[in-house]
Amino acid sequence: MRAIALRIVIVLVAAIVVTEPAHGQRRRAARRAAARASIGGPEIGGHLGYNFDIDRALFGVQVSFPVARRVEFYPSFDYYAGSGGSAWGVNFDFKLRPPARYQFWYGGTGLNVFHAGSTSSHLNLFAGFAGRPGPFRPYAEARLILFDGTSFQLAAGLSFPLR
Repeated sequence: MRAIALRIVIVLVAAIVVTEPAHGQRRRAARRAAARASIGGPEIGGHLGYNFDIDRALFGVQVSFPVARRVEFYPSFDYYAGSGGSAWGVNFDFKLRPPARYQFWYGGTGLNVFHAGSTSSHLNLFAGFAGRPGPFRPYAEARLILFDGTSFQLAAGLSFPLR
């Protein structure tokens, strides 16, 4: 089941990355490009949150690198605070922004590497809302980590442009 879901995600990401507007869509694409110009370059930031399944608060960092017009490489690190030993997770995700005027909403998927005594890898899905670009950009995000027991977490933070 996971292998099929991962293949579907890879095909969808590839389709989004390689699509090109038709000749009649270029004027509209130029207007959209002007609206997206402020989304621009890479961003770095921090976040706080809570994982409801392991009952731990989390804090972490993330970086966002634009790959294509609506696709960003989005690695992040989460440290889960609490008693019972250290736990951490590293995510290697791709963030997809739907075609919209301001592109506040986003979703994505990727690989999660989780360590709590032993290390394992899982598929994760996430969706979020980010504020307008500026000197900083607030955001909130929900993440579902898929494995035998699944795990759900919410996080909020700030991202800063690397310009």
